[in-house]
Amino acid sequence: MAQLILASSSQYRKRVLANIGIHVDTHAPNIDETPFNNESPTALSVRLAENKARKVATELGTLDNDAIIIGSDQVALVQTDTGPQLLGKPGNVDNAVKQLMACQGKRVGFYTALCLHQPSTNKTITQVDETRVFFRCNSEPAIRAYVQKEQPLDCAGSFKSEGMGVLLFEKIESRDPNSLIGLPIMLLNELLAAHFDVDLLAMAAQ
Repeated sequence: MAQLILASSSQYRKRVLANIGIHVDTHAPNIDETPFNNESPTALSVRLAENKARKVATELGTLDNDAIIIGSDQVALVQTDTGPQLLGKPGNVDNAVKQLMACQGKRVGFYTALCLHQPSTNKTITQVDETRVFFRCNSEPAIRAYVQKEQPLDCAGSFKSEGMGVLLFEKIESRDPNSLIGLPIMLLNELLAAHFDVDLLAMAAQ
């Protein structure tokens, strides 16, 4: 059975895998996540996901021949009066409130790139899953109260869709609700089967 390694420090991505019965080793890559000039959100998410997977392969060195490294990155984009704005991890309450206020009444695109990298074969497969989130209109005091309560300070977009954050939305258009949390499980299942002959369901059911 293939060894899966998650190239991430995200507790949310690890929990998504654990929820389906997949327990993986994790290794946090230290990469520069600064966007290039005029880089699209799709291109940025792909570049960062691949960089994470390859960086972990380099840092871990010798791995089992069947080891597959999972890299993932999410970039959010909202159109504002001053142009498109990328939404990253806010880091503090004021930034989170500012991000969420910019999203009120708007559709926000979340681009979640998934990269599977097998060092022994140098095979790398990357695809992007897009989620569209339609925000309700809430007052700034309501937004601030939400941020203070749930503390989504390490989440791109400044919310936790698996928690209270879902109350900020009118609707979500997505293939997979796990993508918004940070790891598109349905896409992962598809790519592992198609490109690495790995049956994720069989692995989870062991």
